[in-house]
Amino acid sequence: MTCPIDIKPFSQSEISQKPNIFNLQYTNQDFNSMKSRLVDFIRERFGANGTVLPNTFNDFVASDIAIMLIENWAFLADTLSFKIDQIVNELFIDSVTEVENAFRLSKLVGFQPTPPIAARSKWIVQLNNVFTNDVEIETPYRIDIPGQDRPTSIELFAADSNFMPLFDEPIIIPAGQKFNKSVVGVEGRTIEEEFSGSGQVAQTATLSFLPVIYDSIRVEIDGATWNKVDYFTDSQPRKEYRVEYNSNYQAFVMFGNNRTGLIPSNGSRIKITYRIGGGTIGNIVTNYVETQGQVVVPGLDFTVPVTYRNYSKGEFGYNGDGIDDIRRKLPKWIKAQNRAVTAEDYKTLADQFITPYFGQVGKSSAVLRNHGCAGNIVDLYILSKDGDNLTNASNELKVALNEEINTKKMLTDFVCIKDGVVKLVDVNVDLTLDKFYKKNEKEIKSNISRRINSFFSLNNWDYNQVLKNTDLIKEISDVKEIQNIQIMFTSEEESSDIIIVPKYYEIIRPDIVTLSFIYN
Repeated sequence: MTCPIDIKPFSQSEISQKPNIFNLQYTNQDFNSMKSRLVDFIRERFGANGTVLPNTFNDFVASDIAIMLIENWAFLADTLSFKIDQIVNELFIDSVTEVENAFRLSKLVGFQPTPPIAARSKWIVQLNNVFTNDVEIETPYRIDIPGQDRPTSIELFAADSNFMPLFDEPIIIPAGQKFNKSVVGVEGRTIEEEFSGSGQVAQTATLSFLPVIYDSIRVEIDGATWNKVDYFTDSQPRKEYRVEYNSNYQAFVMFGNNRTGLIPSNGSRIKITYRIGGGTIGNIVTNYVETQGQVVVPGLDFTVPVTYRNYSKGEFGYNGDGIDDIRRKLPKWIKAQNRAVTAEDYKTLADQFITPYFGQVGKSSAVLRNHGCAGNIVDLYILSKDGDNLTNASNELKVALNEEINTKKMLTDFVCIKDGVVKLVDVNVDLTLDKFYKKNEKEIKSNISRRINSFFSLNNWDYNQVLKNTDLIKEISDVKEIQNIQIMFTSEEESSDIIIVPKYYEIIRPDIVTLSFIYN
């Protein structure tokens, strides 16, 4: 079924508004305030004009032993007050500061933070000569590459038509051919661990290495493959297992109780294969790696040199949800209740949708059409996340999202998944400063650039959101060295303006940001 033609929207999903919740204020409960209040309390009751026992205590000299005791009490009260405030703040998702506590709050309501995702790239495997026999390369074939923060590995697998890895098949260069381009490189390393079944209820296998990559765990028990589920089937025990993560993305494989999920029998052989790594470190550029290896070919008494090269960039790598991601996602996830009824529900489900090999949705907008006969049609505009940027989603990501939405939408709804549009805007910032600060230009420029990057953070922007120069001026106006700020925007439609108004299917992103300093 094809989507009907575009019509001006009736309404669309918006950023969910919620009240600002602040940390408990550590005000009037610090050491000096506590001491001052207690001294005032004693002076009022026992001082020269005391209301209880007048003129019984007048020694408020700092060296007096009574003041020492007051200060000891103020120190204890200060410490206790601070710790109480800190503990209470950790009980709420809006004010939590420790990632471990954020994971506990997530587990309490059944929310699963997204583990790291491995970057995927396309590779060519090439021979120098043609052979009469097939050349087989065992997988995973690991290539170690340097990284900015740490070295990493990319494992090569045979790929299917959608460039998903075929884990149990070798890479084959057919006889009579010199290369194979159906090879996928997936960042990370494969680990195999074996455990013994205990026969106990709710047995848990703790994986030794971390961080575990999203959707990379496979479990075999006595040679039979078991299925990963979010929740054990309660109708009858089946060969199922669940996976949970701690804040370091170490994984725990959990089994059932023979009422919901089978128990591995005592002494059974549990084989768990998983991959570790993930993150943006695998987002390499095209032709970043070209290396050679040697392969044994049956029938030949010498090894054959094989060249490996990535002919596409590495993409979709994700470091996993941090505390800011959990704070942002969890309240929306709870509100959506894992079903799509309102436009905001569709947006939440789409925004939090991820796949192991085709990336994740970076931004979405659910649009309702302004026409009576199209009242049940939802246009879902999406863009894929590409590091800190947005790009058109692949067809595979759209298909996977559509399948997920169809399991959670209203039966009468028809969902059209479409490409959103990135509206690139050049930002020109002219700053006037006193010439005294010219020597500090580098530091000032770095400070302002951080504020501009924060202003344009993906978390702060959505479709149809208007860009005003006054909003950006507010963001950087508290830099004390600046005397005057002038900001102009340039896009394809507007040569120069102070306000950029996108269409309902467009989202504004900065392209070229220019900072100019004027000294007087």
